[in-house]
Amino acid sequence: MNIEKTTNTAALNITVDDGMRAVPITNNLGVEIGKFYFRPTDIGIIDRYNEIIEKVPDVFKPLENINIKSDGTAGSDDEMQILKESETKLYELCDYLFNGNLSEAFFGSMHPFSPLESGMFYCENALDSVGKFIAAQFQRSVKGVEKRISGYTKGYKSAPGKHRKAD
Repeated sequence: MNIEKTTNTAALNITVDDGMRAVPITNNLGVEIGKFYFRPTDIGIIDRYNEIIEKVPDVFKPLENINIKSDGTAGSDDEMQILKESETKLYELCDYLFNGNLSEAFFGSMHPFSPLESGMFYCENALDSVGKFIAAQFQRSVKGVEKRISGYTKGYKSAPGKHRKAD
């Protein structure tokens, strides 16, 4: 007797809302240059952002003595090796920040060490933008949580040191 075994993969799937959101990245002309995935309620992201910002100078330090061209390349083979190692370290830090694809999302269309007219590297500008985005999203999330909590606790607040039941 031959019994065909079938597997219902849909029955083996659990879907959980972890707060993940797709966030498009646009340039100053409004053109989408990438997309990354973000959990706006992940409070650990603030610590990770601060951690990577502390490590960024170590990524930039080897670049101080090399000439980086506007196309994101360097002069000699040794300089290109230094540039490549710094690029790899930067990508690791960026991907660690969001546990995912930040480096691909931001640097897929432009080399991270491309100099901008402002004198900054493109990656410095990108990380600054990410920091501002995290701060704004986190504040929105905190305000939403505070509103819900105050709704739950409003009946228990009265004069200092005294509590009353909800109406």
